[in-house]
Amino acid sequence: MTSEPPEQKRERNERTWQAHRRDVFWQITMPLAVILLVVFAILGLTVYAAAGGGSVAKGGDVALVFLIIPLMVMAVFSLVVFGAAAYGLVRLNNALPFYTRQMQDAMYRLQRRVNAGADKVTAPILKVHGFIASVKALKPRK
Repeated sequence: MTSEPPEQKRERNERTWQAHRRDVFWQITMPLAVILLVVFAILGLTVYAAAGGGSVAKGGDVALVFLIIPLMVMAVFSLVVFGAAAYGLVRLNNALPFYTRQMQDAMYRLQRRVNAGADKVTAPILKVHGFIASVKALKPRK
């Protein structure tokens, strides 16, 4: 059995809690309320203009322009990013053959050295095995 400590009542710091509540009101609740009031006012004006026989085509055109502007900004941003990436890839593609050739030559040199070292290490063993094989080959078979 494990004995759990008795629960302690967690008391909040009243001063910081009040400051937090005040900040929540001014930074979240108030701007949200103002935005909702503006949206409802625009909604009311739109309904009033449509019901009163006013022209809503101009407002619709303006709204459409304001909807298109962020998309155009994102399209230009995407165009710049992808254009820069394409330019960078072209430059990289032009520069890579020189550096990859140097790397390939270095790897070939390394390969030759490793093969030469491996040949030197295995040569005595191969000689011994070759000698044993030749002795076995000279023995008469029964």
